[in-house]
Amino acid sequence: MYTLEKRNLFWDTDVDKIDIQKNARFVIERVLQYGDEGDFHWALDIYGADTLKDILKKNRILDKKSHNFWCMYFTINPEQCFPKQSMSKQGAFLRR
Repeated sequence: MYTLEKRNLFWDTDVDKIDIQKNARFVIERVLQYGDEGDFHWALDIYGADTLKDILKKNRILDKKSHNFWCMYFTINPEQCFPKQSMSKQGAFLRR
């Protein structure tokens, strides 16, 4: 579990409190956003490709560049990979 000990992935979290099953989405998002090749292979071994794909499809945290890369890596259709944002969730600043 060397990946969970990396400060560049979990700088704001007490790694002793991370449950890799209960916090799977959080861990996978951090690995896909900030991890290296070893971290990715660790997540692939722990969670499997299907779980990583499912979380990627629902993800709204990754930056566009990372999101696009992983969608291309997993050959996910762009319409499935980039969820449309709801207009009803606009902040007060954007409302007129």
